[in-house]
Amino acid sequence: MATDNPFARILHAHAEKPPDARQHAVTADVGDVIPFVGTAGLTIETYTANRVVAALANTPRVQNHIGGLHAAAIALLAETVTGLVVALNVPEASVPVLRTLDVSFQRRANPPLRAEATLPDDEVERIRSSSIGKIDVPVTAADASDHAPIQAVLQWAWLPQRRVQST
Repeated sequence: MATDNPFARILHAHAEKPPDARQHAVTADVGDVIPFVGTAGLTIETYTANRVVAALANTPRVQNHIGGLHAAAIALLAETVTGLVVALNVPEASVPVLRTLDVSFQRRANPPLRAEATLPDDEVERIRSSSIGKIDVPVTAADASDHAPIQAVLQWAWLPQRRVQST
């Protein structure tokens, strides 16, 4: 499948790989497109048009002053899963843009932290069928203790690429 959407290209390039190889390849390729994802050390565990799951380990590069996961790293995890599930579905000439980031910290995370964003089929079709729109995408997160340390909803827009290109 030929596509200008780098995220859809990644999905199709690794679709037939075994799960472990697919996870590693998708994580590396997404990190090439979004370098900060690689810098932070996120791992993309599930990568489909309807569902993206990523994990964040407690490594020194993402720690806060008390040795836990930094709030910005947790927000990055939420942004990544929601952004990818939207980006996988935007039409060819459109790009996703984050509009709002609403993250409420409920408790300290016991790493690793996993976050998941899902879109039902009707929302996937809505995104694919319009060159412009917006959607609220909730995040489900769980830590090693199976607690939800955050509640988050991110609003994404998608619009024609020509409208967001810098001059």
